Amino acid sequence: MTQRLGKSNGNGIKEERVIDFNHAREQKMQEKRRKTERIFFQNLLSTYSVISQSKMHPIELIDVSEEGCSFQIPYHPENPWPTSNNSIPIRLYFSQDTYLEILVTIHNSRDSIENNARFIRFGCTVDVGVKSYLAYQQFVRFLKLYSENAHKDKGDISVFYL
Repeated sequence: MTQRLGKSNGNGIKEERVIDFNHAREQKMQEKRRKTERIFFQNLLSTYSVISQSKMHPIELIDVSEEGCSFQIPYHPENPWPTSNNSIPIRLYFSQDTYLEILVTIHNSRDSIENNARFIRFGCTVDVGVKSYLAYQQFVRFLKLYSENAHKDKGDISVFYL
């Protein structure tokens, strides 16, 4: 749904501005999805990368999609991290002892500063050929639906019937 608003430019010529409510709604939903995902990633999910076949390093997921994901790690100059085109396994821990492992290929990295701390952010594609991809894909779909339908608990009690 769009709405046209007339506006005079001062020269007696009326300019029209179109407001696209569908676009505005989609932007709000994207913002809500990102906030919900960050809460989910920070409070309910532990994420690690396995480097050198024996060392697990904690990583912080930033975003997920069916095709890829992004994550960040604290910047440590003495501790190098894989660069572009490296495939690495990522473990998504849903409990203390169970995880879903995906294989990602790093395509880009950039420096980032958040809360006065320096990080390196990585953008990756997910290998769709691994056996766990279907579970990962369903997890991403769940997150999207969850973020669209989740409500913030404000302490009030209300009953909602369909």
